[in-house]
Amino acid sequence: MPHSAVVRTDKETTKVRMVFDASSKGKGHKSLNDCLTPGPPLNPRILDVLLRFREFEYAFCIDIQLAFLTIGIAEEDRDYLRFFWFPDQQDSKSYNILRMTRVPFGVTSSPFMLASKI
Repeated sequence: MPHSAVVRTDKETTKVRMVFDASSKGKGHKSLNDCLTPGPPLNPRILDVLLRFREFEYAFCIDIQLAFLTIGIAEEDRDYLRFFWFPDQQDSKSYNILRMTRVPFGVTSSPFMLASKI
């Protein structure tokens, strides 16, 4: 999967994060997202959520931006999430093959996996 680093020096906790493009297709090949099913929608409809805000005296909301990184990938599924890592950008012959151990943001089934855990 193609990936790149996003650097945000203004952030306190996560200054660098990796972004993976699961929709990227090789010539004559399918993307990872093409091979996955998104799963049924588990999130409630936004209108239902807004109407429920009126039912109670207190409401809360949370930021789940980094929640995907808390969901593990089953050992038998990790080979489907392999990627090349080039420690030295100048040497294209020296690389490592790594496997994801956490659900990456941007994979078509990620929202379903997150919603099923909440």
